Amino acid sequence: MAQRLRRQLNARLAKPRRVFVTPGGDEFTAWCRDMPGTAVEVIVSARALHELVAEPGLPLADLDAVQAYAQQQFAHYFGASAQRFAIAPWQQGEACGASALHGLDLAALRAQADAAQVRIAAVRPAWAAWLASLPAAARAGSGRAVWHEGDVAVIVTLDHGRVTGLQSRRINTLAELGGDAPLAVGTPDSDFLPQPGPVTPQPDFLPRSARSPIAWPLAATGALVLATAAWSAVESHRALDVAQAARDRVAALRPAAAPKPAAARRAEPAENRAAFEARALLAMPWEPLLTRVETAGADAKSIAWLGLDASAGRGELRLEGLTPDKLLALQLAEQLGTTPGWRQVVLSRFSAAETGLVGQRFEINARVPTGGGS
Repeated sequence: MAQRLRRQLNARLAKPRRVFVTPGGDEFTAWCRDMPGTAVEVIVSARALHELVAEPGLPLADLDAVQAYAQQQFAHYFGASAQRFAIAPWQQGEACGASALHGLDLAALRAQADAAQVRIAAVRPAWAAWLASLPAAARAGSGRAVWHEGDVAVIVTLDHGRVTGLQSRRINTLAELGGDAPLAVGTPDSDFLPQPGPVTPQPDFLPRSARSPIAWPLAATGALVLATAAWSAVESHRALDVAQAARDRVAALRPAAAPKPAAARRAEPAENRAAFEARALLAMPWEPLLTRVETAGADAKSIAWLGLDASAGRGELRLEGLTPDKLLALQLAEQLGTTPGWRQVVLSRFSAAETGLVGQRFEINARVPTGGGS
């Protein structure tokens, strides 16, 4: 049990590594067997995909609309078998399309990952992951970029960096494509590390979720706070036992003066302060508290959370994050201040972010309900 929890925590904190997977998923099976407790971004071979680019001018307002349209089109071309395809829609300005996963069972992939405590960060078509790794000049150009796997090629047509066409073809050599030389050619041996530059389509076969990206960081922070407090309480009790044993040994050798009751009562809270804090932390309503912070951060899409600190004994909560401007931080504090039971919600600090971070760093302090209702 302890090993499983350790692997799950490692997977949550690990930086995803990229695994190229062909139809059948043998590469992913080997990864889960050899590398449990890690995080991966699955790069899917073109052999396992069907591609679609929507006609210009269709009323497809968002990814949900694109996905619904793509499911209809794939069902039209591939019949009943299309019902089991996982769909990864994408939008890039007015252009949009979708990839259909036919050569891998996404549910089986996720079950394998869960069994090995491997976190799947994304499941992306190889052409999309490769396109994002190209230099900015190539991505911003006009022409053809070609993803090539053996006898399969995916021809990505670019118009000043915007994807206007995707075509899968069977070829023996690149010369069969004819026309002008490609802007770039990618293979499974390419480096998939994303590069700065123009935005490219990023289809992902994982289900889109309404949960905020800070959910796991906040949950992990809360768990660490609880674990630290509990450990401190255990150590406090051990130290108290050792001190009492030493006092008893001294008392057996030399009579001690009668303790003053008032002094004993004053010392008792200090001895049990860590235990009290641990009990208060365990009793705090963490689920509604984290959900509220999560929801407020999701509403302010440009907010990036950095940390959470709680003092259950005093009913105090401190939140740290990054924002592009002070007004958003003030609005966030005002929004949190409307939460029932939250009091004295203030923006207590606002300063330039440290080197390596983008935006302004802010800190919000608040008094929140505890397990005792304070």
